[in-house]
Amino acid sequence: MSDTTKDAPAILPDWFTEGVVSRFQAGIASVFILHGDITCLTPNPYADVEPQWPYIPLQELLARVFDERDMVIFYNIATGMRFLKPEMEKQFRKVAELGGEEDAAAPTDPVAAAKASLAAKRQLPREPELVLPLIEKALTKMDSVAVVIESAHFIAPESSGASLLANERTHIARLRTWAQDARVKQRSNIVLLFTDLASKISEELRQSSSRIGTVFIPKPTPEERKLYIERLTKGTPEEQGVERQLAALEKKRNKAKDKDEVTDELAALKERLDKFPRHFETSKDFDLNVLVNATQGMSLRQILEIFRAANQAKRPVDLFYVKEKKKEILNAEYGDVMEISDPQWDLKEIGGLVKQKAYFASVLESIRKGELRLIPQGITIMGPPGTGKTALVEALAKGAGFNFVKMKNARSMWVGQSEERTERQIQGLWALAPVIVMNDEADLGEANRDAPKGDSGVSERIMQAWMRFLSDPRIRGRVVMVNCTNRPDRMDAAMKRSGRSDDRIAILMPADEERAAIFGVMFRRYKIPMVIPSFAPFARKTKGLSGADIESITLKSFRFAGESSKEKVDEAALNEAIVDFIPSASQAEIDLMTLLAISESSSRRLLPENTREIVRDIKLRNLVSGGEEIIAQIEARNIV
Repeated sequence: MSDTTKDAPAILPDWFTEGVVSRFQAGIASVFILHGDITCLTPNPYADVEPQWPYIPLQELLARVFDERDMVIFYNIATGMRFLKPEMEKQFRKVAELGGEEDAAAPTDPVAAAKASLAAKRQLPREPELVLPLIEKALTKMDSVAVVIESAHFIAPESSGASLLANERTHIARLRTWAQDARVKQRSNIVLLFTDLASKISEELRQSSSRIGTVFIPKPTPEERKLYIERLTKGTPEEQGVERQLAALEKKRNKAKDKDEVTDELAALKERLDKFPRHFETSKDFDLNVLVNATQGMSLRQILEIFRAANQAKRPVDLFYVKEKKKEILNAEYGDVMEISDPQWDLKEIGGLVKQKAYFASVLESIRKGELRLIPQGITIMGPPGTGKTALVEALAKGAGFNFVKMKNARSMWVGQSEERTERQIQGLWALAPVIVMNDEADLGEANRDAPKGDSGVSERIMQAWMRFLSDPRIRGRVVMVNCTNRPDRMDAAMKRSGRSDDRIAILMPADEERAAIFGVMFRRYKIPMVIPSFAPFARKTKGLSGADIESITLKSFRFAGESSKEKVDEAALNEAIVDFIPSASQAEIDLMTLLAISESSSRRLLPENTREIVRDIKLRNLVSGGEEIIAQIEARNIV
């Protein structure tokens, strides 16, 4: 098209209209980096004349949008150049001075005609160092040119200057020149650079000074998924309209005396209906809205993959099948940077932690009411291992009905890969939102910017990316980041401040009554038969042990009972398990983690009732190096 979308159809993706069209027409940019869901399916803007293709790949959309342009070039480093129309290649050869059929047809000079004929038959080059200069000639000599470069990160990769090859530096400089060349803009030419992750593209091209626009292609919204799933299961609105007309005409035919009167009209409608794609079979309890929620975070292409897999397995699509396939597909997509899982337990199935559970229940109530102001942007849970931090986060996700994600360390030994993995994590969270995110062992990530790294600024860039994301007001109520740590002192202060971590909550070793409650929960959770009237005596015997320790003891007591040919766990079996158990962490480590958690807490109201007693016991044991100083700070701040 002569002006990108001057005559374009009205139905175009918002990211394309707002990110590309408006900025191009305003003269802000003529070169764009497009990243994200680059293999997406989009609604066909010409579906009225192409009913068999209601959705098309992005490259097909561009072919339709640029259909009226004088020159449209698609370039891939593996396959070379291809043109939207055959005549465009002839014109390109002429502009790029490669020779063409016009020259070959000149009869006055047989030698020149032969050379021109050979040039016209010669394959166009594939190497970027040969292709880009030729494309540049078209951009600077012709009007109305559109260039689409796929996998642009192979041409202009992100890397430190020293490790870039000479030809890669040349490619980067050339692309930057295109973006700043007045001739390219004046001729209404446009260049689109595609990559799955923006961080794979040279930072020089992503800087604002390059005048290259960066456009993110998001995963589909709930509304977009609903339209697509409805199309897969019921057909487009147009198709449904034809079906209604057909049904009405069938009734009319049955009542008519002259059956042949509507035969031709029926045949025409059936022929029209045959042009629409086939529907997929769904279960009897199929609920469109439930399925829309279940496919959060998935692309339309991935949703289609699920329906096709069900069709191949000759089974209807139901919620269980979608959830199983979703976990499989998304873990394949994001599995190296995050784990997507289904939480198993809710708050009722957690023993003890009364104050903390009440806090999370209030967060869930705010989520249910949609009261964004009361939903924390982030939460930091601190304390010794095994105290129930993970269980609380899972219960929050289960209660909210959100996707649940466990983050993995993004660091990699390969140059540039750490930034790429971080970008994939953030992209994944945007796609999966609403989502509860558990950042376990948060002190082991890019925790402290002041610590020596020696990694050429990689840690700083990763930290900055996360801080920008966690400070974005758009994620409030949609992405709840929960940091879990044993050592909050090792976390960067900026990650713990209000706004990025609104609440910092200490989860300490359980008191006697909490341990008794945990015993009861564990026997119920694992459905272990027992004949124990009260767990209070056993709670006193396990002072200093964590919830995870009690879980281990409970399971061990069941095994000991079985070894003694008992069908149910009795007091003797439970006593034996307690005596046999050896804690995994030293008391000095537990005391240090406990003091740090209390010191870093943001709410006195959420501290356990026995906090003063815990601090007193730690002071008496005197096992922590520097513990007196931490306790003095706790007392000076009136925390206890």
